[in-house]
Amino acid sequence: MIIAADDLVDWVADREALLIAAWTPEIAIAAEWEKPFAEILAGELHNAMVTTWLNRGAERDFFGIVARSNTGLPVRAEKVIADRFYNVTLKLARAAARHVRDQNATIMAYKYGMVVGDARTDPSHLPFQHVLLPKTHPFWFRWQPPFGMDCRCGTNLMTQTQFAGSNKTITSDEDLSWIEAQLCDAWPSHFLPLLDFRKPLPNVPEAEPKVNLTAEQRAEILAAFR
Repeated sequence: MIIAADDLVDWVADREALLIAAWTPEIAIAAEWEKPFAEILAGELHNAMVTTWLNRGAERDFFGIVARSNTGLPVRAEKVIADRFYNVTLKLARAAARHVRDQNATIMAYKYGMVVGDARTDPSHLPFQHVLLPKTHPFWFRWQPPFGMDCRCGTNLMTQTQFAGSNKTITSDEDLSWIEAQLCDAWPSHFLPLLDFRKPLPNVPEAEPKVNLTAEQRAEILAAFR
């Protein structure tokens, strides 16, 4: 299932305050600015990203908006900060949308981890590729990737039929304990509120059908029981 662009922009727009709070200390360090100025830039970057996606734009359009906002940073520093903001925020938005997609995919019973496994991969993430569990397993609410700003780990789903024909086995409790002991979540503490997708979706009870009757109809029904 393809993640819709609207899902991404909705997530970023709805978390404006959380994103600005998370990015302010990162920008303050990168730009060597005082917090109030970093907070203003974080807000401008957020607005530029929402504007870009609402207009169905791409990353280059985002950079164009940022460049026109006159941040006061040297061009190279501005590009580095904007690039970091865009790509990490996009990564979080995709992860959140994927979490909802996974839980709503009724025919998909299993979920497994995927790791790039190249020289850029954090060695502590390598055991994640050995995880295959029911998609409702509590593990996925503790260790739903990404595991940091530079993490490229992901997940995929599998039906009962695919699992039966895969010759794969469910990760044992013993192996899972070892894997969890190796995994490292490198998100700074100020980004943790943005990882709210690591939890089950709320159960929404089905609404009971409503029947609207006129006064005459109600009187006729009551008369039948007298």
